[in-house]
Amino acid sequence: MAIQPRRAPRPARGRALRLRGGLPRRHRLRHARRARRVRTGPAAGPGDPRRDRLHPCGRRQSLAPGASPRGEQLRRHGVDNEAEDERLAAVRALNLFNTQPEERFDRVVRLAQHIFNMPYVALNLIGEEEQFTKAATGNLFGAPTSSIPRSQSLCSLAIESDRTLEITDVQTDERLTGHLVAEEGKAGYYVGAPLRSPGGQRLGALCMVDTEPRTELSVGQHAMLRDLASWIEKELATGADLEQGAELQRRLLPRTIPDLPGWDLAGRCVQAGAVGGDFFDWQELHRSGEVQIVLADVMGKGVQAALLAAGVRAILRGTTPHNTLGASIERVASDMDEDLNEVSSFVTMFAARFGITDGAMDYVDAGHGLAFLVGPDRTLRLSSASLPIGALPDDQWVPGHDEIRPGEALAVVSDGFLDVHGNAAAVLDVVREAHAVTEDAGSMASLLVVRGMDRQTTDDVTVVVVRRAAV
Repeated sequence: MAIQPRRAPRPARGRALRLRGGLPRRHRLRHARRARRVRTGPAAGPGDPRRDRLHPCGRRQSLAPGASPRGEQLRRHGVDNEAEDERLAAVRALNLFNTQPEERFDRVVRLAQHIFNMPYVALNLIGEEEQFTKAATGNLFGAPTSSIPRSQSLCSLAIESDRTLEITDVQTDERLTGHLVAEEGKAGYYVGAPLRSPGGQRLGALCMVDTEPRTELSVGQHAMLRDLASWIEKELATGADLEQGAELQRRLLPRTIPDLPGWDLAGRCVQAGAVGGDFFDWQELHRSGEVQIVLADVMGKGVQAALLAAGVRAILRGTTPHNTLGASIERVASDMDEDLNEVSSFVTMFAARFGITDGAMDYVDAGHGLAFLVGPDRTLRLSSASLPIGALPDDQWVPGHDEIRPGEALAVVSDGFLDVHGNAAAVLDVVREAHAVTEDAGSMASLLVVRGMDRQTTDDVTVVVVRRAAV
């Protein structure tokens, strides 16, 4: 909640002891709070390395030279430093700090505001020194995507326990003695349900705030708030899973392009939201003077698909230098059969080996169907009746044969193109046009990616282009 602290005059020590019962109870408590805000240790003069810090609950404290403010706060609260390190690692793994609003979170806070009739609802994540508001209904106590110091956050108190923190009267609750939020006087009621990671670390809170005190939520209302928090927890976990899958998918892509005189290679993989199992690769076979290229797509999304893709790539890379193309594909199918069967998945793949000197090419199409040869004199779709890897046990893949002639290009695209262009014939027209208006593999691949995302698609767009120079 973005509430700016105000500097109040420090009352004389012991003033609260001289108060009499003639003042209203709220005023007596307020004076009592101020009386307890005292400095500890000798005053810090100019240049003194000890400096005043504001405790998460608003009290002043002095730190010895070299002491860590967060470490001192954790020690005073009895928080395990190792557990806090794990919590902060889980927060960082979300990669959500200083990011833009997302509808998947916004809809939850809007629903909570509607159900509980609260003027302010927010999803707050707690970092080491700050609170980041990922989603909020308005900006009464912190606008969406804003940050405040952790010491000013009530949600920082909410993550100290797995239980929902409810404060019916912020101004008089003794737990908030000296807290800046209580002193400011804008908040009257607070309730925060901690948000946990799959590992149990408390990441932040789904909180609701009213400007006036309220009665306690009923048992049913607490259950509803917990349900909404669980909804957010699932979204946070899904986001982390997709981020890990995206990183794994990126690591599957080749980092260098082989230097092949008279040949030009390029590849692109653009993730379209949900992480899939697309990858492309190329590999020089120095013993035979050939180059192998592959584009594969594991059915499914998320980390599971990316892990399966990593297994396919590793096996194919290991077996390729020692086997024919057909034998290599069969080895992949044999070694991955148990994993694919367990999750009811399969892999579509196009793989080709071409000679650097003559362009002679062997290829296997395992249920992919989107590989094309285009050039000045011909356009050709390379396909076969072979099934995807994992579709049937003990299946076989017989390689086809052709050549990449001077001036021609071999272009392989993912099935995301079918979402946009409808059928293979339309995709072939797109590939032919891209070849005609570009002069190198990189430009052609980039143009194909643009054409593959002409309309919204939920699938990744992956492209590999092999282009042979004209004579």
